[in-house]
Amino acid sequence: SQSNFYNIDSLREVKIYFATTTWDYILDSLYVAGQQERMLATVFIDGIQYDSVGIRYKGYSSVSTNRTKNPFNIKLDYVILSQNHQGIDKLKLSNVIQDPSFVREVLTYEIARKYMPSSEANFVNLYINDTLWGLYTNVEAVNKEFVSKYYYSRDNAFFKCNPDNLDLNGENSNLSNSYGTDSSNYYPYYNIESDFGWTDLYNFIDTLNNYPDSIHKVLNVDRTLWMHALNYSLVNFDSYIGYAQNYYLYKDNNDRFNPILWDLNMSFASFRFTDASLFYGGFTIQNAKTLDPLTHYNNISVYPRPLLRNLFSNSRYRKMYLAHIKTIIDENINNQDYSQRALYIQNLIDTCVQNDTNKFYSYQAFQNNLTTTVSDLIDYPGITELMDARA
Repeated sequence: SQSNFYNIDSLREVKIYFATTTWDYILDSLYVAGQQERMLATVFIDGIQYDSVGIRYKGYSSVSTNRTKNPFNIKLDYVILSQNHQGIDKLKLSNVIQDPSFVREVLTYEIARKYMPSSEANFVNLYINDTLWGLYTNVEAVNKEFVSKYYYSRDNAFFKCNPDNLDLNGENSNLSNSYGTDSSNYYPYYNIESDFGWTDLYNFIDTLNNYPDSIHKVLNVDRTLWMHALNYSLVNFDSYIGYAQNYYLYKDNNDRFNPILWDLNMSFASFRFTDASLFYGGFTIQNAKTLDPLTHYNNISVYPRPLLRNLFSNSRYRKMYLAHIKTIIDENINNQDYSQRALYIQNLIDTCVQNDTNKFYSYQAFQNNLTTTVSDLIDYPGITELMDARA
């Protein structure tokens, strides 16, 4: 059922009904307060009604109290326990900011699912009090249902690796042991999604940093190399390799932590920052085309990146990583499958993009950005312009 709901060919319809016209002010206030409390609403998903649903804004840079089109976190079982839609109790709707093409997130998840457990994703037309609010990406939540599906358990140590307050000049959720030996010092940088696990996380961090020869005992190394290969191949730097955020860790039944990708709306070089010394101040689109996939190994990182450097110091892991990159490029880019899929997705949502009066970029930018750089506050490279050169 979940696969059907997130089928990329299916445009979904979500209608939210708030009891007050001041709903935006209330949601802004809840977001500023930072407690992740929710506002009640009635929600229709593809015509099916759900009552007492909890609504809040989600995200970090994608949310603004001055913005009309904000991203939504919709919790169906907020009040009515076990309320769900086709087994789904939480919807994550992203507002497609920093992506004039509209396809970055959905396309990247589609590629990632070939190589590691990753969220399903498609599109939703969102209405609020019967007003069309815009076209959103509808991304499967990484939660206990997700890990049950892929890891056959749900109660092991589980973390979302995003700092409470992102420090653009700091370490964030990089898995270094810089915060000391007390696991409570790591609370601001990792959000626990399980009932327990802080000791497990600290022991993992300790092994990763101090006993690199034993990393394979506490980490699914191959899956981690796939994550790095996807991020570097598709220039997805709003991730561990950029500011050390936007990923999850789940401990499987073999006592190994597994990384899980998250928040891919700025892939294909829409975000161009990393703390590696070569590009500390950011890199250009031209740099992105030839960016060394061993940048964090061949250059000094200002801040620790043990999940990269301590794996790449092993020659076998380094060869596996480069082989994964070759696979991603051969199976998606060189054969032009990615560009055909991107064009297919754009054709599917074309009318919806035209009808979205709250979108951040023009319809012309949507049409152009598949192949050509679109300039706004920053430059967003054309996806094929970037990837054909990068391949």
